[in-house]
Amino acid sequence: MLYQDALIVDYGPNFKGQALKTDKGIVCVIPRQLHPRTAASTAMRELVEGLGGNCGECRNCPVGSYG
Repeated sequence: MLYQDALIVDYGPNFKGQALKTDKGIVCVIPRQLHPRTAASTAMRELVEGLGGNCGECRNCPVGSYG
């Protein structure tokens, strides 16, 4: 599986993040305001784990840095 940087975007305060599986790995889209120790970041980690990934392996992601 490929691990790269997260795509950080600003879709407004209601956007909680998304993780998608592609043929080359997992693509994570996270909000700019996501803090690593919140319910939203926990939900994001669960999305990634559900796709077979591990947030602890993405070094430049605010969620991954707290894996």
